[in-house]
Formats: sequence, C-alpha cells, structure tokens
Amino acid sequence: MGALFDSYMIVDWSAANAPTRGRDSIWIALCDGTHLQWVKNLPTRVQAMALIEQICRDVLAQGKRLFAGFDFAFGYPLGSAKKLASAPGWEAVWSMLAGRISDDEHNRNNSYDLAAALNRESFAGADEGPFWGHPHQHVGRYKGLKATKPSAFPVREFRHAERVARGAKSLWQLAYNGTVGRQAMVGMAYLEKLRTTFAGKAAVWPFQTCFADDLSKPICIAEVYPSLFPVSEEPGEVRDAAQVRTLAAHFAELDETGDFRALLSRPTMMDDEIAEAVLSEEGWIVGAGQVA
Repeated sequence: MGALFDSYMIVDWSAANAPTRGRDSIWIALCDGTHLQWVKNLPTRVQAMALIEQICRDVLAQGKRLFAGFDFAFGYPLGSAKKLASAPGWEAVWSMLAGRISDDEHNRNNSYDLAAALNRESFAGADEGPFWGHPHQHVGRYKGLKATKPSAFPVREFRHAERVARGAKSLWQLAYNGTVGRQAMVGMAYLEKLRTTFAGKAAVWPFQTCFADDLSKPICIAEVYPSLFPVSEEPGEVRDAAQVRTLAAHFAELDETGDFRALLSRPTMMDDEIAEAVLSEEGWIVGAGQVA
C-alpha cells in the first residue's frame, strides 16, 4: 500500500495582535513527499491563510493529496458546545466562531471581547464564565472576563486530549505565558472558512474521518501538537521553525514506511465513551496516547 498523502504541511499558529515575525509568530513548513520544499514565516494570519488556501488549490489542481496539521485545538471540552453555540457538536462551535471572530490584515482581532461576551451570554455572568485572562493593562476593559482563573468551572476545564498530552494547556485561558486559548478561537474561525472553501474536498480529522477509517478526501485537516515529538534544531534556528520543519518531515517519513495510518488511528487506550466525546465535540491531537 502506498503513502496516504503526497504533501505534508504543518502550521505553527499565532494569536498576535500586530504583524510579527520570528519567535511566537506564524511558521509554515511544506514537504513534498519526504523532500522539504520550504519553511516560511508569515507576519499576519490573513497572509498565512492566503498561502494555505493557495497550497490547497495547487494540490487539488495536481490531483494530489495533502495532510495539513495546525497546532491549535479543534474543539472545547465535552458539554461546552451547547453553551457556547446553543447547539451540540464541533460544527456549531466552528460556525459560531467564524461568524463572530473578526481579524484584519494588521492582526487586530476581537478574541478577548468575544470571550467576555460568551461568558456573559452563555454562562450567566462573569463569575460563572470559564474564559479567563487578559493583558494586565486592560483591567476593566472586558466586562465578563476576569484576569484570574475561576474558582470553579461551569464546564470541564480540559479536553480528554489535554489530559493525555502532557504540557497541553486549558483552552479557557486566554493570556499569560504559554496560553493557547486565543489561538484556538481565531484558528477554528479560520478553519471553518477553509473547509467551506474546499467543501467536498477536505475532511477534518478525526471528526469527519472517524480517525483513520475514512481518509478518502484529498485534503486532511488535523490538530497537531509539535511538542509531542522530538525536535532537531539547527544552529540559530527559531524553535518554532524547527518544530514545523521536523514534524512535517517526520510525518512524511512515517507515511513513506506505511506507519502514518497507525498514528491517525484511534488510540488503543481510548474507550468508547471517550471516543464519542472526541468525535462529536472535542477533537484529538495526532499522536496523543500513542507517542511517549
């Protein structure tokens, strides 16, 4: 059996509020087979998504297949969707975020404002909202969004994937060191537009593929966490660049040897109850529960 994909793209995302390059900005690596084509550093999300869409168009025009990995969460903990989007399931959350997140060519986005609004609207007030964290200089700016962690969460704090992937942080935290909450909010909004643009040609793993059961669509969009895998940095290389380069190459090599399907398959440690939560709402990280 041949490789599942022809190309492998890994995207290190960013929620920066201004155009930026270097550390903690957007890095994208693309492999054609096991050959690294390039690693690029994009200053804004608008520019990054334009490039990603072009890559998808090129792959489809060539009759090839693409694995596209993004390093942000694809869903919230089980039970959150009905609160956030008034309907169950990951698709309702993606649709809501796509309709309510604004982001311009200067990287200015409204994620803090939206989180505050969701706390107020969906969780009956600031004291009960799960979203938390904002810049210290913005005290009092976001009604409904606290600077500190809630004493009790009205929904689960972590997805099952975060409990398995060591070091992964809560999606409800929006600010301070290592946080990923805003990246996920803005990222899911963009991916909803991406999958709509390539409707019928793209599938979101594992939601629409049931892990590795149906990888028939030419574009597979998946959640990755580069920290799960070893990274080999070159002298002077930005770690974000090394991570996307290393992971794209690693996935390509696994696919060449016929081992990538196993990484995309349902982990053996996952029971049916967790699998239902993962496939309906939470999503999963490629390799979580399978990589030491």
